[in-house]
Order: sequence, then structure tokens, then C-alpha cells
Amino acid sequence: MGGHHKKNLRAEKAKVKLKGAKLPKGLNVTKTDFKVRKIEIREQLKESSYTETGLRQFNLKETLSRLKHHSVKFRQDALRNVRDSVKAGSADHLIGHLNDLFQGIAAGALDMERSARQESFKTLDVLLEALQPSAVAPFFHVIATYLRCAMTHVLPAIQEDSLLMLDVLLQRVPPALLAERSASVIIGNFIDMISRSRHDNERANRTLTLNLGQGKQTTVKWRTKVLIRLHQILGTLVHQGGKTLKSSPSRLIKFEENLPQFYNVLAPHRQDLRDLHAILNESSLSAEGFRLQTYVEQLMPLLQDNWLEVRPQIQQPLLSQDAAASLHVVVGLMTLLWTLIGQHEAANNTTDLSEWLRTNYAKKFLLNFLDKDGARFPYQQIPGTAKKASKEKGPADGGELCLPQNLGIVQLTCHFHPNPTQKQGQLFGHLVNYLQQSLQHLGSLPPEQQLQLVEAQRPLLLENARVLLDIVPEPLTNLLTASIQAYVGQKYTTREGVATRVLSLFCDIIERADLYTRYGGAERFGPFLGYLPQLLLKPTVGEGTLRAMATLCRQLNAVFMSALIQAAPEVVGHLGKLQVTGEAEGEDKFENQKRVLNLFYYARDLDKQRKLEQALKEVEQEGSQEAASYLKAVLSLG
Repeated sequence: MGGHHKKNLRAEKAKVKLKGAKLPKGLNVTKTDFKVRKIEIREQLKESSYTETGLRQFNLKETLSRLKHHSVKFRQDALRNVRDSVKAGSADHLIGHLNDLFQGIAAGALDMERSARQESFKTLDVLLEALQPSAVAPFFHVIATYLRCAMTHVLPAIQEDSLLMLDVLLQRVPPALLAERSASVIIGNFIDMISRSRHDNERANRTLTLNLGQGKQTTVKWRTKVLIRLHQILGTLVHQGGKTLKSSPSRLIKFEENLPQFYNVLAPHRQDLRDLHAILNESSLSAEGFRLQTYVEQLMPLLQDNWLEVRPQIQQPLLSQDAAASLHVVVGLMTLLWTLIGQHEAANNTTDLSEWLRTNYAKKFLLNFLDKDGARFPYQQIPGTAKKASKEKGPADGGELCLPQNLGIVQLTCHFHPNPTQKQGQLFGHLVNYLQQSLQHLGSLPPEQQLQLVEAQRPLLLENARVLLDIVPEPLTNLLTASIQAYVGQKYTTREGVATRVLSLFCDIIERADLYTRYGGAERFGPFLGYLPQLLLKPTVGEGTLRAMATLCRQLNAVFMSALIQAAPEVVGHLGKLQVTGEAEGEDKFENQKRVLNLFYYARDLDKQRKLEQALKEVEQEGSQEAASYLKAVLSLG
């Protein structure tokens, strides 16, 4: 082995050694005169495009990944990217990835950073606006789950921002979808946000929460914000319940001998429209009624306690801005609860729930909101505390006169006490006089408040009138007279259907012969009865109006029939343009015309100036032979 090693050493020594010679000057330079060509991958350029603001535009895969990234900046960039894509009109390619998108966007409601939560709500708003409700419905449970988690979160800041997410759903999601899927659960979460369960044996098993940790926001403002959203949720239930009560019109087939008739031989495929309780052979009445009673049992004590905390002393009857806003939403919620109870009882032909409510809360309502004999009523706000411009969503405080609050209290008092006693005469007289005073300022009221004023008159003048005419007859008849004068003087606006509601109220009173007589009959309703035929000269007339006219003719009301005869030529000549709205809408046009012509059968004996003959000649000249022959037949009967 030693010889082999020496041989290797000799070989190494024989190698040529470099002596470290340097290159000549000018040769140690890097050449840069060669040409290169860029490598372009078009897909990468497309996915890495930039927006006009300089932000990178990610592709869909990157966006879905960044929505779940641990970095707040990455999540916000992904949310902005989705929003920019939808605004640019690229929402169609998102249809196949809506589940992942809603998961990532709705999860932002639970983000610890407020900026990320706000970006999440903005993106959800833009996405829901761009998509059809049918595309959102399969994934709505994802959004609702994150909303409920945010509403019950341990951090007050996340609870507060959950109301902003709910605002997005209330604005962008159809009421039917919101009411069917999660309204009942959300209502329970609302109750938890302002109260907690009690562990004593009190009937009211919840108490208001005091320390919410909301920073600068007061407890009263926080509860008002929560109750405003609860008001909107209950409004969706009322809106949906009103639709379900309307039945679809039945198909009417008239047999004519000389015309071919077509009938369905094969029945179409019938869908099972029953609810879950009917499919399982369970009674839905007990389930729905129990749930509604649970809402009322939990909310009524909380609403009254919330009002008692801000209610001023009798020595200081004026309300602060916060107290006026709180009263506004509390009264509105109670009114919605009564509306839901009315819809439920009308659909199930029962009065158990309303009787239960009156038994438990009627006396407390009078004590807390009106005091004895209405000493606290009406409420007014402290002057000079006008509400500043705010981005907060919800109803205003009602102004210095607190008219919406006071009108709501009048309606609620009639709901709680439909059969007042003689001892409550002073209280109800006070309420009736307040409505009459409000009619004096009718011209300055917006349509919404005019509509509420009409709704407050209905229980006093119609629903509870039989008892009230025994207790406060003079104030009630004075209120009716003032309302009739306002209607004939066209002081009620036609916007929002206000004038139509007033007309419907008067017609309903006239149809009840006992009320019509006790109010004074033709003497009291004279201005209205003389004005009533003029409604037949308008483009449309309501079904209830025609029904009331027929009732007046059958009652041989001389005031109305005389006015009808005087307007006969104009009414008959306008028949071709008249349309009937309401329950009779969609019926044969000539059938509605015959209903108007039948009125002249009762009034023909009062035609001293031969107005009907003049009307008949004008109809024949216009060429309407069908209406002319029918009117001739009506006049020849007798």
C-alpha cells in the first residue's frame, strides 16, 4: 500500500501548476449586447390583472382561499375583489361557487376586526343585490347561521355589528324567505340581546339587561336599536301572514249553448302544499299559537319595563329624544303583536289568544302608558331636541307632538279594552277628543301619519262604537262629523290609499243599520251621501263602495238616491270607462256595469226631472246597446 501512495504523489507533482497570471486589460468585461425574449403565459396575466385603483385582481380560486386566510389584510382584499367583480357584471361565473362564497363572506360577521366585519357586510349587500332570490334560497341557512352566531356572540362589539348584517338581509332578502327560514329563531336572539332569563318563580321569566359593555352607547339607545330591528322582523311576519290569508279566486265557467265549451279532462299534477304539521297529522294551531303566545309572554313585560325606565314623572310630562324614540318602537311592536294575533285568530277561527292577552296585560297597559283617566296622555317631546341627521336605520322619534306614538296608544287601548265600562268614559272621551283635535291639523300631516290617524278612528267609530255610543255619544258623533267634513273637503290625501281607507270606514258604518241610525242617519251622513255618487265618475271604484251604495238603496235612503238621480246622465255615460277594484276585480265588465245600473231601480221613483230618460238616450246614441237594453229593462220593472 505504501508504494501505491508514493505513485500518486508523483503524479500530483507532475501536474501543471497555474501561476495566477491575470488577463490583459479590457478583456475582463461581461457582454450585454445579446438579445432575450420574454416568456408570456396568458392565463397568469389574466389572473394577475389589476383594477383601476391599482389593487391586484385575483382569480376565483385565489379569492376563495384568501377569504379564509389568517391575515386581516388578505381577507379584506378578497372581499373587495368579490365586490369589484360583482359590480363589474361578472356575477354569472360565481353561481357554481355560491356555497363557498357565502361561507367565506358571512364568516366575516364573526371577525375580531371591525374593519373586516364592515367589508363583509358591504360585500354581502352587493352580492345579494346582484343575485336572484331563487339563487340565494338554497344557501340562506348559511347566512342565517352566522347571523345568529353574531347576535349571540360574547363580544358586545360583534353583537352590535350583527344588526348591520340584519339590515342587509331586511333590505335585500324577500320577506317571505326571511319569514319562512329564520324569523322565529332570530326573534329569540333579539330577546336575548336585551334581556336575560330569571331563575325565580315570577311569571315574567326575563329581565332587562343593564350592563351591556357598549362603550359610549347608552343602554336605552342600544335597546332601541335592537327593538327597531325586531319591529322590522315582525313586520315581515305580518306581511307574509297577510298574503297567506288571501285565497286565490275560483274559476267561474258560464255555459253558453251556441259556443264551444272547453273543460279540463285530465287533472294537472297537484302539489302537496300542506305544511309539516298537516303531513305529520299534527295540529298546526297549537304549535303556531303556542309560539306566538311565547313571543307575547316574553316581549310584553320587556317592552313595558323598557318604557318604565325612560318614562318621565307626571310633574315633567315632556319626553326626551331617547324616551320619544323608545316609546315609538315600543308602541309599534305592541301594535304588530296585536296584528299577528288577529291574523292567527282569523285563520283559525278562535279568540283564545286575544282574550288571554287582555286578561294578563290590559290593566298594566293602562297603568303604564295612560295612568288613571289618561293623565299622561297625550305625550309630547321637549322642544328644541330635533333629531340630527343619522345613518342609523329605523323610525324617527315622531317629532315634538309625538303624533305616531299617541295614535298608536289609542289603537292599543281599543285592542285591550274592546268593551269599556262606564268608569272608563272619561278616559275614552279624552282619546276621542284628541283624535278630533288631530283632524284640525290634517293638511300638515304626511301620508303615513294620515293613514295612522284613519286606522286609529276605525276601532272607535266602528269596531267598539256600539259600546262607546252608550258611554261617550257626543264626542264620538263630533269626531265622525269632523272626519266626514274633512273627507268631503278633500283634506285627506289620495297618496298611500288614505282617502280610500276613509271611504271604506264610512261605507262599513253605513252597512251596519244599527250604527247608521244611532249616529244620526241621513242628517249626520248628509254631506257624505250627497258626495258619494261623484265617486262613480272616477276611473275606478272600490268593491266596498258599490256594496255600500247598494245597501243605501235597499234602505231607501232619500239623500243618496236624490244625489244619484241628479248625476245619472254623467254616471251612465261613464260606465264604459269605470273599473271596479277589490274583490270584484277581474270579473266580467258588463257584470260590474249591471251592479251600477241596478242602483237606479230603487231610485227611479225620485226621478221628477226625467234624468234617467236623458241618460238612456245618451247611452243609445253612444252605441252601447247592451247597457241601454239593460237600463231600459230596469226602468220598466215595477
